[in-house]
Amino acid sequence: MEVKQAIRARVSTRSFLPDRVPEEMVNEIVQAALYAPVGMHRFDTLRITVLQDKALLEKIRLAAVKASGDEHADPLHGAPLLVIVSSSQEGDIAGANTACLVENMLLCATDLGLGNLYVRGVLAAVAADEALLRELNLPEGMKPVASAAIGYATKKPEPRKTPFNDVTKVDYLG
Repeated sequence: MEVKQAIRARVSTRSFLPDRVPEEMVNEIVQAALYAPVGMHRFDTLRITVLQDKALLEKIRLAAVKASGDEHADPLHGAPLLVIVSSSQEGDIAGANTACLVENMLLCATDLGLGNLYVRGVLAAVAADEALLRELNLPEGMKPVASAAIGYATKKPEPRKTPFNDVTKVDYLG
């Protein structure tokens, strides 16, 4: 698949099959993250955590339940794979750098025929849960910022013919 095709084909998946993602695909997705641009080449400020353990994924779901008060909350939508990108930096640069890694993973997953979803909100609840953070085995000072939920979609998404975004204005100057 060409890059332009992957960009147009990538959609947010909100219903995954429980099937495990093969290790070769997981490795390819993680490698895609390592090609992402990072501000000032501060690669040492980032950490990637690959989660496929069902019990740990359930603990993350329960963190969302606790934070939201919604007993049915499932920000991962049943995805069997979650790749978390953590940062030792704060603010905009942490968000920008982690977003670049996650977007590369989402596009790679799309290219591999996998459904995927950018997941961020639940990570604040994860970061606030010291026991859960210990289970993620993050070094001191690292905080989860963004992630990609990945797996086989229950229904194959159709590539978009036009962008969802028909609101953002574009100015061409010069």
